Amino acid sequence: MAVFSLPSHGEVLDIGGSTMRDACAQMMYQTFGPTRDHNKRLFGLDESLYDGTGSLYWADIMSKAEFYQTNDEVVLLKQNGLSIIQRLPEGVTMIDLGAGDTRKVRHFLAGFEKVSKSATYLGLDISKESLDHNIEYLASMARGHAEPIVTVAGLWGTFDDCLDRVKQIHGPRLFLSLGSVLCNDEWLEAMKKIKQWASILRPDDMLLVGMDAHLAPVHRQKIKVAYHTHPRLWDAFFSHGFRMMNEYAGEEWFRDEDWERHVDIECDGVDQSTPSTSTRHRFYFCAKRDIVLGTSGGIIHEGEEMDWFDSHKWRQSAVETMFSKAGLVVTQVWQAPNSEFRQYLVRQPNEADPRSDADSGVSGIN
Repeated sequence: MAVFSLPSHGEVLDIGGSTMRDACAQMMYQTFGPTRDHNKRLFGLDESLYDGTGSLYWADIMSKAEFYQTNDEVVLLKQNGLSIIQRLPEGVTMIDLGAGDTRKVRHFLAGFEKVSKSATYLGLDISKESLDHNIEYLASMARGHAEPIVTVAGLWGTFDDCLDRVKQIHGPRLFLSLGSVLCNDEWLEAMKKIKQWASILRPDDMLLVGMDAHLAPVHRQKIKVAYHTHPRLWDAFFSHGFRMMNEYAGEEWFRDEDWERHVDIECDGVDQSTPSTSTRHRFYFCAKRDIVLGTSGGIIHEGEEMDWFDSHKWRQSAVETMFSKAGLVVTQVWQAPNSEFRQYLVRQPNEADPRSDADSGVSGIN
């Protein structure tokens, strides 16, 4: 296998990002065009939400006090960052799977500077503009050193692009999945993603995974406040997503006035006394009328629903089961103060680990 040549300090490397527009155009026609499978749920294109402008809207949303996940994860990295760094070998390569917000990771990187432990940080993002800005900011933190203690660079591309490249990185790696990225799906899809990354882990690799466990019905109001306190920001975020999908399609397929936005908070709990395993905060859009998608021949019929920006929350025992079923071991769990947000440190099992039942604590999940 070829060795991946790491980018230099402050560099953003194109690992497939420049081809993403064509891929998105193809996905648009597959998802909404005349040959689409009408038995499948419609989903808005996630890539359309996180270009340069969309990333700014998202950063604004995450910065609000009500959006507890960002604040909780910052607190956890401040409190436990040095403890994690002490477990890492000199020269570790960190791959941040979705590096859209530097406020969280900058506290972690500062810990390497504090203990003078060398490392490389590679931030992955689909937005070139956001990546350029964030890598420049993080690289500037090292100014004043003759040689940076942490080499900071960016990878412009998708998760699939990253999977192919990071297989070629020699030496220990730490994969960062901050902001409920890796497990943020329904069970089967979450398991599929986890197994993808588990398949490339080596014995000296680790995963640091953030995951929200605020579950309805108990935490319904806190979840609702987090996603609905600033409706104008969400309006701008989704309107920009429509504009980007039109760009990918090459025609105006989506107009705000053709859709009505709804929200639902779904869980598997029955009442306040029944703890749920998972909760899904769902934004979905309902077509107000039949929508003819330009010259593509595709039609979205009145009343059809399109899901966009799902947010899944999983109980700790379910997250641990996910990793166990993927052949991994959770070695440490940190919980944010007065919160149900957690970070999990995960690795391949070794002979010293006790054997456990992967289904313990979460019955009925396969």
